[in-house]
Amino acid sequence: MGEGWVVLGNPSEEIARHVAWDLLALPAPQVRALPATQVAVVLPRSREPQREVYLQACERDHVPVVRRPSGGGAVVLGPGVVTVSALAPLSGPRNTAQLFVRFCGLVSRALQRLGVPPLELRGVSDLCLGDRKLVGSSPRLLLNSVLFQASVLVEADLSLLDRYLPFPSRAPDYRQGRPHRDFVTTLAQVGFPITPEAVATALEHEFCAALASDGGSG
Repeated sequence: MGEGWVVLGNPSEEIARHVAWDLLALPAPQVRALPATQVAVVLPRSREPQREVYLQACERDHVPVVRRPSGGGAVVLGPGVVTVSALAPLSGPRNTAQLFVRFCGLVSRALQRLGVPPLELRGVSDLCLGDRKLVGSSPRLLLNSVLFQASVLVEADLSLLDRYLPFPSRAPDYRQGRPHRDFVTTLAQVGFPITPEAVATALEHEFCAALASDGGSG
């Protein structure tokens, strides 16, 4: 695992698999898509937990706080959230914007196979229906590969966001200062009662097929 990846608490092996530091030691390509069953707060590798997380609330509720290898913002894992981590060979230009377009496109296509309309890429790394965020994502560029990580809000308890996360230190312009409850939504809330297991399966299939067909390069 990454050095200092645990910020607070005693995370389980399941949480470690969602965070996916171990993928950095494996040869590309690798794909892992998992429904979450336990609550945890996941920070990017570079932001300060004291600013991005209500640490006292997490400690009180015995919610672990951990870091993932990639960037982006803090997220809350829990039942109804699905994560995908994909380690892909990178032989083309090291262009982060192009990588977001490519990999977020795979997430959107996986959800389209389940009946969800095409999602719009907004604020660099979010996938949205209208102005409401459904998917957050982040990359990490390595020497010859890229790690892409995303979390999909399928039927999550959004009250956990207000409980464990303050307003973030950095937010996209389209958020317009909205609190969590007015900014994010779930597939269930917008009328798509899809199971987390179905979403995980669709994501794994889409990413595996894409990386197998073209080597995963950007």
